[in-house]
Amino acid sequence: MTNLPDELRALWNMDCASNTSHTPELVRDIDGVARRFDRMTRLRDLRETIAGLLVAAVFLWLALHDRTPLERAAHGWLSACGIWIILYLRRYARISRNPSPDLALLDYHQQLLHRYDWQIRLLTSAKYWYILPFLAGLVFSAVASFLRTGDMLRLAIMAAAVTAFNVALWWLNR
Repeated sequence: MTNLPDELRALWNMDCASNTSHTPELVRDIDGVARRFDRMTRLRDLRETIAGLLVAAVFLWLALHDRTPLERAAHGWLSACGIWIILYLRRYARISRNPSPDLALLDYHQQLLHRYDWQIRLLTSAKYWYILPFLAGLVFSAVASFLRTGDMLRLAIMAAAVTAFNVALWWLNR
């Protein structure tokens, strides 16, 4: 510690509470990064909301026009999955609010880290709230279709497509 430059030694020894000369610049820089992160998160949520609405509408239409009760149930499940994703993302968006810029720098920093941790948890847990419900619904739909048609090739193609789709979703959210 004896070979630190005088300026660094002065900063090291300085009381953090009295160091207000750099705080506005730091808060502005942190706020800029936080705004970019928020914009990316809002765009992701908007994209997922639109996709959820589209999925819900398509599978609801299919459920209303299916021939068998089993297919109706499978497509109803998938329609509900689209709505579930919208509600889940809205809940996470409500929980992770922006910290107040009036906070002290350390408190502001901690609240931002807490928000980032929420988003990390959201994406790492996507296999449970996003992928598994869709996987169950798609498998249910494939089995219902197979029971109606008895077409083993169609079941194999649907199983491969469902697996590829869910692996891609898992990889994107990982």
